[in-house]
Amino acid sequence: MERFGTINEPEVVGQHCEHERITRAAFACPPGIKVSDGRCFEELSLHQLAGRSGPEGHVGWGTNGAVGAPDMLDPIPEGPEAHCDNADFLDAEAHGLGIAYPRTREEATAQLQTCTNHMRLRFLEGVDAADKIVDQNARIVTPEVDISGSDCRFSFPELQMHWFSRGKCSAIEGFGRALHGIQDFYAHSNWADEAKPPYGLTNPPGLKLDGSPVFLDLRAENNITDQVPHDLSTGCFGGIMTDGPEGKAGHPLEPGSLDCRGRVTHHTLNKDNGIVDWVTGKTTKPGPNTPRSDVPGNFERAVSAAIKDSRRQWRYFREQIRRTYGKERGNIIICALIRDDPTQDCYGRRVAILQDALRNTSRIAEMQIPIQAWLLQEIEGSAHDEGPGEGVTPQNSTKSMGSSGQLEEEEADDKGHLVEHLHHPTHDGLDVGGAFKALRHNATTFPTNKTAIIALTKTRNLHLDEQIAHVWHAGDEGIRVHFGLLPPPRYPSEAPETIDEDAATIKAKEQDLITSVLRTGGTYSILQNEEAVPSFLDHVVSRGLTQYDNARDTATLLPAGLSISDYVTPESEPRRFSFDASELDNAIISVHSITHKLSLHVAMRHVRRNEVVKELDIGLNGNATFRAKLGIGDIPRTDAWFELEVSHAEGSGFVGSGLFEVSIETENVESYHSSKAKGEVPAVEKEADGPVHNEL
Repeated sequence: MERFGTINEPEVVGQHCEHERITRAAFACPPGIKVSDGRCFEELSLHQLAGRSGPEGHVGWGTNGAVGAPDMLDPIPEGPEAHCDNADFLDAEAHGLGIAYPRTREEATAQLQTCTNHMRLRFLEGVDAADKIVDQNARIVTPEVDISGSDCRFSFPELQMHWFSRGKCSAIEGFGRALHGIQDFYAHSNWADEAKPPYGLTNPPGLKLDGSPVFLDLRAENNITDQVPHDLSTGCFGGIMTDGPEGKAGHPLEPGSLDCRGRVTHHTLNKDNGIVDWVTGKTTKPGPNTPRSDVPGNFERAVSAAIKDSRRQWRYFREQIRRTYGKERGNIIICALIRDDPTQDCYGRRVAILQDALRNTSRIAEMQIPIQAWLLQEIEGSAHDEGPGEGVTPQNSTKSMGSSGQLEEEEADDKGHLVEHLHHPTHDGLDVGGAFKALRHNATTFPTNKTAIIALTKTRNLHLDEQIAHVWHAGDEGIRVHFGLLPPPRYPSEAPETIDEDAATIKAKEQDLITSVLRTGGTYSILQNEEAVPSFLDHVVSRGLTQYDNARDTATLLPAGLSISDYVTPESEPRRFSFDASELDNAIISVHSITHKLSLHVAMRHVRRNEVVKELDIGLNGNATFRAKLGIGDIPRTDAWFELEVSHAEGSGFVGSGLFEVSIETENVESYHSSKAKGEVPAVEKEADGPVHNEL
C-alpha cells in the first residue's frame, strides 16, 4: 500500500521515509540536547519508534521502526483500517455533478469509525504491554527495557501477544502502529487540504482545517458520527497495481483491494511523498505522482498536521499510562520508554523539605523514585524505608538512603538513619536559599534536574522578596520548587512577626512568588488544613517532583482539599487537570482568575465520551463553579474520567497572560439528590445545572 513513505527510494517508488522523518520531527530532542524533558525520545529509543533510513535508492535497507510496522511484509501489510483508507465521500448533489455517489456519508463515516477503533486498539495494546516495564513497586525490570544490544523487532500483535518481545518494544510498537494511522489520516484525507472549484471525483473539496480532529482522541470510546465534518473524505484504495485517477477494479493478487471506479481515489487525495526535514519538519519537493500535492501548501499542511497530532497522541498515551498504572508507576514507565539507559537514568532524586507548618525543621532526602508515601514520611520527620523487595540492583536498590547531604549538622533519627539538617534561622522564615545551595552542592551526584524543593509553610508575606529571588535562581538551575501554604496560626502569639505593608504591595509580591514557583515547573497550592498534606504531595508527584519526572504539558491530578495556582498566556498550551467523579461522589470544580482582568476559556471534557460537557469564558474578576457527575454510560466502570482545560481567551479590555486558581471538592451523591428533592438547589446549579460565572 502507498501512504506516507517508509522506505527511502525516491526515483522508482517515490518515497523518502516520510513516516520516519515526521516522527523524528515530532519527537527528537532538540539539537545538542541529549537528555529528554519527558516529551522527546532520546536517540536509541527514538530509533525504535521512528526507524532508521537505509541509503537512498535502496529498498530493504535500514529499519521501519514501530511507526512503519503496519507497512511491513509480515506476511502482508496491515489493511485499510491501519491507514484510514476507503472512507471516501463526495456530496455530488450539492456540487451539481448530476450523478449519485456510490457511498453515503453514513457509510464513509462507518469506515472512518473502523479506522479510529483500530488505532484505539493499537494504542491500548501499547498501554497494556507497558505493564511489563516495571514491577509493582515501580522498579524497572531490566530485561524488559534493555535495547543496547539489539533493536526491537515488530510483528503482528496477534502473533506475539507481548509474550516474546521486550516490554519497552511492545509498548512502543502499539503506540507506533497507532501513530502510523494518525499520520496517514492527514496524507490520505482532505482535512488540511486546499482545493478550488469546480469540484468532482478528481478534485473533491478541501476542508483546510488547522486543528486536530476531536474524534481522533485515542483515549476515547465514543461513536464518532456527530464529530465528522460532512465533506470529510479519505481516498478509496484499489491496490498498488490499480491506484490511479481512473479508480480501476482491485487486483486479485492484492488482498483487500477494492473496485474504486466512480469513487474518490487514494491517488486523487494522497499527499504521501515529499521531503520532510526531520529536525524542523519543513517540507520540499512534494510528489511525484500525487496530484493533490500539486496545490501549493497541501503537502506542507498535511505534514505539519501529522507532526502536531503525533505530539498530541504522545501526550494522550502518557496520560493513559498514568491513569492505568497510577502516577508513580506511570511516571517511571514513561521514563523507561523515552530514555536510552533507564536502569541508570530513571533512578536517583534529591529533595529539600522545608517547613514551618507541621514543625520548624528542614532536611534533605534522597530517594530512588518519587513516591508520595515516602515524601510524607520525610515531612513527618523520619527517613522513608523503600525496600528491599525483589530484583534489587545497585541502580534500583530500594533500601532507604535516609536523609543526607553535606549540610551543617548531623544526627541519627529514631531509625538510625543519618539526618543532616539545613540551617533554619527562625527569624528569616523558610530558607529557600540554603536549600538551593545544598542541592547545587551535590550536583555531580544528583543533577539539578533531578532535584526539588518542597516548602510547607503557614507564613504568607514575610521576606517574600528574598524567597522570590532564590526560587527564581532555582528555576534557572533546573531545580523544581513546590510551595504548599497551610492556614496561618489562629492566635497572635503563634504568628511570626509581620511587616506593615499595604495590601496592593503584598498582593503583588504574592503574585511574583507564585509566578517564580510556576516558572520552575512546580506547584503553588493553598491547603485547607493539615489533613490535606497527603493530597498536596499526591499533586506534587503527579505534576512531577523534579524536571525529570513529568513533562509540563501532561494533565496533572486535581485532588480535593487544595486550591492550585497556575498561569496561561496566549502562546502557551492550555493548562490541564485530571479528576474523577464516582458513583458515590460528584466533583465540584471552581476556577477564578488571580491576575486582574485576566480572560480565561474553561472547558471540561468527559474523556471516554470525548465530549465537552461544560465550556465558558471568564472575564473581569470572573469565577466559575460547576459540577461533574457520573453518567449512565459510566455506570459499568463506577467512575467517570474528566479533564479540565484552562486557556487564554480573547476579550476587549482584558489581558491574556496571568495567574488563575482552580480547586475541586467532592459532594456525596445521596446528599446531592436529597437536597434536590427538597428543592434545596445549590448555587452551582441555579441556571438549569449551569455554572455561576461572569462572562466576557
